Amino acid sequence: MIWKTGLAVAVAAALGACAQLIPPELPPNPPVTSVKWMDQNWSDTDRWWYHHETQGTSTLPIPYTWFMALEQPRLWLFGDAPMLSDSDYLSRFGFIPGAKGLEYADAAALRSQGYPGVAGAATYEVEDFAGNPGGLPVGFAVTKAYEDPVTGKQLPDQLGFTCAACHTGQMVYNGVNLRIDGGPAITELTKFRQSLGLALVYTEFLEARFNRFAMRVLKDAYNDQTAAALRAELGAVLKGLQGGLSLYAESSKHDVAEGFGRLDALNRIGNTVFVEDLVGAPNFDARVNVAALTAPVNYPHIWTTSWFKWVQYDASIEQPMVRNAGESMGVAARVNLSNPDRPLYASSVAVKPIAEMEELVAGADPYPGRAFKGLNAPKWPGDLFGEPDAAQVAQGEVLYQRHCQSCHLPPVDSAEFWDPTYWTTPNDAGQRYLKLPEVEVSYIGTDPAQANVLPTRKVQVPEYLGIDPNIVCDGKPEGVVTETLFGLALGVAVQKTVDSWYDSHDVPPAERVKMNGYRPNCLQVKEVYKARPLNGIWATAPFLHNGAVPDLEALLLPAAERPAQFCLGDRTFDPQRVGYVRTCAKGTTVIDTGIPGNLNTGHSFEDGPRGNGVIGPKLNPEEREALLAYLKTL
Repeated sequence: MIWKTGLAVAVAAALGACAQLIPPELPPNPPVTSVKWMDQNWSDTDRWWYHHETQGTSTLPIPYTWFMALEQPRLWLFGDAPMLSDSDYLSRFGFIPGAKGLEYADAAALRSQGYPGVAGAATYEVEDFAGNPGGLPVGFAVTKAYEDPVTGKQLPDQLGFTCAACHTGQMVYNGVNLRIDGGPAITELTKFRQSLGLALVYTEFLEARFNRFAMRVLKDAYNDQTAAALRAELGAVLKGLQGGLSLYAESSKHDVAEGFGRLDALNRIGNTVFVEDLVGAPNFDARVNVAALTAPVNYPHIWTTSWFKWVQYDASIEQPMVRNAGESMGVAARVNLSNPDRPLYASSVAVKPIAEMEELVAGADPYPGRAFKGLNAPKWPGDLFGEPDAAQVAQGEVLYQRHCQSCHLPPVDSAEFWDPTYWTTPNDAGQRYLKLPEVEVSYIGTDPAQANVLPTRKVQVPEYLGIDPNIVCDGKPEGVVTETLFGLALGVAVQKTVDSWYDSHDVPPAERVKMNGYRPNCLQVKEVYKARPLNGIWATAPFLHNGAVPDLEALLLPAAERPAQFCLGDRTFDPQRVGYVRTCAKGTTVIDTGIPGNLNTGHSFEDGPRGNGVIGPKLNPEEREALLAYLKTL
């Protein structure tokens, strides 16, 4: 799993040198006097369900009860160390505090976390919904006990991430913590993995701490024998994590640091599915598929995305189910790829909730009413940040039409946006999808690392998995392969995993088509980046696909004039520059834009011929301010 990799590194480092027993430095939480969730067309009950419903993941490689029993990896001279699950502590990694409760949280719990009080009945089935009994952050979800599809062993309740962990944004301004559903997270997952690993190490080697941990986990069942068994289990987990380190010993030397708000999602998913999920496969060495993490991306915002013809930064995936189930597999849903003696592609992926989450984000077909009806983009909060100047907005609108609209399309609230030329013809379900411009990397000039992953990365797979790349996009089988492009192999593996769930749950064909979003599992491999509408763009810093530009003001400059270095991790918002403050407080991530993978080149406003990164022309300060003012209104 992705998390096993990070924990193995942290554990090995901690055991290897005393200096590494010191936990990573974290930025302090900015002072907050009030909390506000943006009104984005969701009721409180829908929002809270989305924040904590499981996707079937076991992202953290320890049981839920263990996580809740661990203490922070710090030494205290007096008294017990505070708990790892403490909300203020987890906030320092960028996680958003969640409302505590079972089933649907009560109104008081929701109000305490700034939910806007939008009424709405529970709209999704809750019989298998564990709620958020531990009061964990947004995006943490309890996956109830299930049978491991690889071993058949019954697993206790697990703790995993849901899509809300990476696609929920927040910012702080004048003491107000503004929270944004569907926005890019500003979390630091590497430091969180390191801290979790160290918490396990401290628990293993500090007797008093282990005893407290054992009493919390075992409760009334605590005695010498059960504690000894728990200690042996903890030791086995640490040993297994250490053993996983060898998989990435060489590739990690070439990693590009991700830090706050960024993740090399594609390569991590590839390592999870085609390395870690294949460990133990007969007559197969999964190490051949290891890839370095060289293409970090800013977590994309997801409003409106459901109605794009192609999604992902590189415009590579069409079907919503494959996109979302693949994400679930990438954050460690368990799937059997390694044991041919058990049902292959059986998994813990929560296919039904995943389909329901997509429905909630998408809403009803927007085209007939010429308006998006699911998760809406957040509107600029003028009461908090100040209203844009009307004269500047008018000037900026002209500049947008002249310099931005050809790629980013007309504003979504304009009649022109709904012109049929921008949309596909209706499919069998009567639905149209937005055709986004796909801009070649050679033209846009932004960092090519992410766009190069699918065209260049290959993986090897055991023959028994039946990977036939020709079956995607409703194609006809032409033969099983043992080596192919990573993207094609992933598309087939995810489709087979979802089909396995459909088969085991006797889902009829028509319902499968609906749950798949009425779209086939089509993939395309191009060296392009898509240009999407800019509704809510003000809430999506940092900018460019790799987060290499801190704010919109810098994005409107010639590339050579953008900050060569800045830091991510301080959640304080700058409404003038429209992005997070650039200052490098302790514990934040330094983004060096001279490193491949971090390049801030391209999408440059400068005089000269168009292409080779220039989308020009150079804007004077008045024009930049006007365009910024207009972008705030989208």
